[in-house]
Amino acid sequence: MNKLNVKLVKYDMTKTKNRNRKDMLVDNKSEHAVRTQLERIHKGEKVVTIHEIVWDEAQIQEVDRKTQVNMEQTFTGVVKFFDMEKGFGFIAPHEEMDDLFFHKSACMENIPRDKDIVEFQVSEGPKGPSAIKVKIIDLD
Repeated sequence: MNKLNVKLVKYDMTKTKNRNRKDMLVDNKSEHAVRTQLERIHKGEKVVTIHEIVWDEAQIQEVDRKTQVNMEQTFTGVVKFFDMEKGFGFIAPHEEMDDLFFHKSACMENIPRDKDIVEFQVSEGPKGPSAIKVKIIDLD
């Protein structure tokens, strides 16, 4: 998952008021994500008030554009591992990207086995990028 840039945040902590922080990375575009990151930075001290958040809108639009392109693009790879009992596995893409998790419910026709060559699309899952629309294109 891509981190999003907060250009500026103005806030108060329990011990200090009128704080500013520039160029902070957060997990998603929400006040909760900003608050969580600030509390990590300040080692557990609580955020009392957030007065202003200025997002890096150009960076967010670029992340959205890249995500949309990846979701429409089809990739190929090799099934590294699939556990039939648990119903999930991992694909090693031929393209330069990390291995991708996939669930048996993401399989279009047959469920692939280890070393099968598959094509798939990428979607954002609960724990990061996942393979969807998995289809066997060559049996090993």
